[in-house]
Amino acid sequence: MKTSSSPSRPVVLCISLLLAVFLAACRSGGDERDSAPPTATPVQEPTQPTPEQPEQPVEQVDPPTPTPVPFSVLTTTRFAIQAVEGPDYLYHLVHRLPGQAQVRVTAQNSSGNWLRVDLDGTAAWIARWALEPQAGFRELPQASADIPQPSTLERGPMPDTPPPIEFGYGTQAHMIGVDVDHIMWATRDLGFNWLKQQIRWNITEPEQGSYNWRDLDLIVSRAAYSDVDLLFSVVTTPDWARETGYDATVDGPPADPQDLASFMSAMATRYCGTAVKAIEVWNEQNLHYEWGNLPLNGADYVNLLIPSSQAIRAACPSMYVISGALTPAGSVPNLAIDDFTYLEQMLANGLARHVDAIGAHPSGYNVPANVRWQDGCAAIVQSGNTFNGACDNPHHSWSFRSTMEGYRDIALQYGVDLPIWPTEFGWAAGGAYHEAYGYANDNDFDEQARWTVEAFQMMKEWGWAGPAILWNMNFRVIADKTERAQWGIVNNDWTPLPVYNALKAMVK
Repeated sequence: MKTSSSPSRPVVLCISLLLAVFLAACRSGGDERDSAPPTATPVQEPTQPTPEQPEQPVEQVDPPTPTPVPFSVLTTTRFAIQAVEGPDYLYHLVHRLPGQAQVRVTAQNSSGNWLRVDLDGTAAWIARWALEPQAGFRELPQASADIPQPSTLERGPMPDTPPPIEFGYGTQAHMIGVDVDHIMWATRDLGFNWLKQQIRWNITEPEQGSYNWRDLDLIVSRAAYSDVDLLFSVVTTPDWARETGYDATVDGPPADPQDLASFMSAMATRYCGTAVKAIEVWNEQNLHYEWGNLPLNGADYVNLLIPSSQAIRAACPSMYVISGALTPAGSVPNLAIDDFTYLEQMLANGLARHVDAIGAHPSGYNVPANVRWQDGCAAIVQSGNTFNGACDNPHHSWSFRSTMEGYRDIALQYGVDLPIWPTEFGWAAGGAYHEAYGYANDNDFDEQARWTVEAFQMMKEWGWAGPAILWNMNFRVIADKTERAQWGIVNNDWTPLPVYNALKAMVK
């Protein structure tokens, strides 16, 4: 049978294992993360030193400069011009530039008709036509819309009485609804200083007291810009001012002269001190179709004139008042009164007290300028003629010279020493556009040129003729192939006829 002795072997092994675990835990410090074997630290390989680079200079960058304003340096025409505050003739004057001036142009308006210039730091505007055309004119930027509004019409000194009338050179032109700049340029190119515009009362005052001044304002401002004086000649009564039952097929005077006087007052007030220097009261009133088919008599005209003259002088004492120019004519019952007879009637009824000059329309027909009516037939036969007025019906009206000298003689007979102001004269040439003007077939363009120059020279030498207004500047342009075009001095494309060139070359 078995008997008890020392502990068994399995127990001993268990105790040994527990002791080993305890000792290992004490060595580890109790952190599970350190229980893994430590990772070896890598050793960095030594590198070769980089050779030191020389220091590069730092490039200096200038700040951006503003884009310069584009400009062109251009030359004005040979005429003195005005630089104004804005792109319109209605702006005030900034500076007057002499002819052939160098100007720095920096911009243009939206239409390109006006150019902004830099005048030593001052901005101003000039019309494009005032510059000589030249190659290399660059495109310019459009000026900003920040432009001041135009002023009212520029006005100069307004003396209490009209200054003495001096001889001058002018043409009649149609300036409404056309290229007025070209007309002004041509006037200066000719060396002339006057322009005449007919003012249709019926258009300017279509209803009593309601005025349309815009077209006239533009003409006046352009003339002032160009140093050109204006003669306004008033014609054509509006319907509202005609007599009851008037003949609508012809123009005529107003039923009440005061209606015309009121219009004259308004116009003289508006344009006093501007380029408008003279007003002609009516036109060719010794003809039936300018007097409403009413009886013709110089006394009736003076009755029309007096209120208008008084109104003009009250509104603008410096304005010249010109009597309505008579047309050269013989007496034909119900159609015309001899202009010499009609002039005597006007003078006998006090004309001289109410005007500053006597208007005249001395036509030349086909008779040279220096030939008196008594020699007219011989002159036209010698030069070759198809129109025989001076031979078939000898009369002063065929002769420019006899008409002008006759007016002067009649005025002196009445003790009147007023200038005779030809507000229309000239020679038709180049062929008749209407059978009533057959004398135009006899006059070539060279004769027109020669006789026109002779007429201007004679009038200046006489000393008693007012500014001479040639008929006409531009009717070949605006109304070609009509009877009015026969007197034009340029072709329909504005190229000059011989008369234009002769007048330009004429000593003034």
